[in-house]
Amino acid sequence: MIETWEIAGGILEYIDETHTYIYDGVILPSITQMLKSKFGNKYNGVDKRVLKRAADKGTEVHKSIEDYEKKNIDNPECIELRNYKFLKKQFGFKCRDNEVPIVLFFDGKPVSAGRIDLILEYEGKVGIADIKRTSVFDKEYVAFQTNLYRIGYQQSYNVDISFLRGIHLRDKVRKYIELPIKEEMVMEFLKNYLMEEEYE
Repeated sequence: MIETWEIAGGILEYIDETHTYIYDGVILPSITQMLKSKFGNKYNGVDKRVLKRAADKGTEVHKSIEDYEKKNIDNPECIELRNYKFLKKQFGFKCRDNEVPIVLFFDGKPVSAGRIDLILEYEGKVGIADIKRTSVFDKEYVAFQTNLYRIGYQQSYNVDISFLRGIHLRDKVRKYIELPIKEEMVMEFLKNYLMEEEYE
């Protein structure tokens, strides 16, 4: 299945089968792929069946939240969805959109693409949140990820992003985690990443 969007004057395509992003005919790495250059493959050495089960469960949680927000479909079986609704109520945020495609540009050139889990609204301000179902919430990794998403979203849609959050949902775990905005830090990472790619 191929999904298509018009973003920042170009066409972004996503091929689900191979997890490939193509922008105006050029294949782009995803933000997750780019982050492997800094954080390595976080799941090296983990049994493939365990990974597959975890990935399937993560997909199910994301889908339940998307269906709830976009189609008002409740999934009472999903404990993570119940906990997500609890966090919404407790922290008072609204979901403006989810699974939002973005293109990240550097010096006017498209360099990466991705999908943002949640675009939130709180007290009139717009923010980004990423949902994790990992056993441990890696704050540094999610901060990098959401900061890159923030720049890409602002470039793609010309909307200012004022805050970043991580949402940790796993069985009974439910946390709404504040993340710092660090634009210079991720632009430096991006510059180094692109330089390394050029010389490989």
